[in-house]
Amino acid sequence: MVPRYSNDMPLPAGTEKDHDMVERSSNPMVASFAALWEAKRGDAEMPDRDDFPIEELAAWFGHIIIMDVLEGGADFRYRLIGTAITRFLNRDYTGRTILGSDYSGARGKVFDTFHRPVATGGPVYREGHVAWAVDKTWRTYQSVHCPITHGGGDVAMTIGVLYFGLEAVTGPNGMRWQIAPQDR
Repeated sequence: MVPRYSNDMPLPAGTEKDHDMVERSSNPMVASFAALWEAKRGDAEMPDRDDFPIEELAAWFGHIIIMDVLEGGADFRYRLIGTAITRFLNRDYTGRTILGSDYSGARGKVFDTFHRPVATGGPVYREGHVAWAVDKTWRTYQSVHCPITHGGGDVAMTIGVLYFGLEAVTGPNGMRWQIAPQDR
């Protein structure tokens, strides 16, 4: 039996630390996607891309994110981003790389989100706060990102789901987003 991985496994030097990491997700859709990955994995180290036919992903349409692993995890390319994600972010990163994209100072966190599953070989759960691009209010998010092969061997992609809260909330540490009059 292949060992189960946890989010506290050591990572390579220079990898970001514990950005919004959680052990599991309370979001039923995130949890059910993680359960699907585990079921597809079975006794293998990780499942293959071919283990996820498009019709089996219908429950998560709009929230799926698939990343190509470039140069063993030195960078990542957005292969597929669900429409709910692109609407929330008010941009579509499809085809772009992490290192070639702007994240307003959050590149390390974004990079870590996709690098950690490659480094650990297991699912990575996150939850936290993010500013909604449309009105700059704080929203919650929950996600899982899982490594997969493409034809066996090393991690070739990550596959996961990302859900944003629908209601504005108080941000981290009680922070409230300040909208400048010219941005309204």
